Amino acid sequence: MRLLKERIRTQGKYLGNGILKVDSFVNHQVDPLLMDACGREFASFFKDADAARVLTAEISGIAPALMTAKYLGLPVVYARKNKPVTMPDTVYLTVAPSHTKGVMAELIVSPEYLPAGENILIID
Repeated sequence: MRLLKERIRTQGKYLGNGILKVDSFVNHQVDPLLMDACGREFASFFKDADAARVLTAEISGIAPALMTAKYLGLPVVYARKNKPVTMPDTVYLTVAPSHTKGVMAELIVSPEYLPAGENILIID
């Protein structure tokens, strides 16, 4: 995580209220080499978690979750903020604070991608 810490120190900007702007390498623009290194390290740390899938929230979590899943050999499921017409009527839904928008955001996942009884690794 040394590489990530250094990028946060040099390119991140603290905006107050617990918000760290990292748009130049995670959110708005993604540094694939940095995300690959983060994914490798997360995978190493969580290799014994016996996870069947990696779960994240759209949009900021997708890059680190995808790279973590790559090294663990697992699929990635991301919680959507809006329910597409292709999603079944019955869904898993929760709300979580969006610190950047100052609201509670719905996170929606189709149950077909989170089978009961599986261990899920959350990377966000």
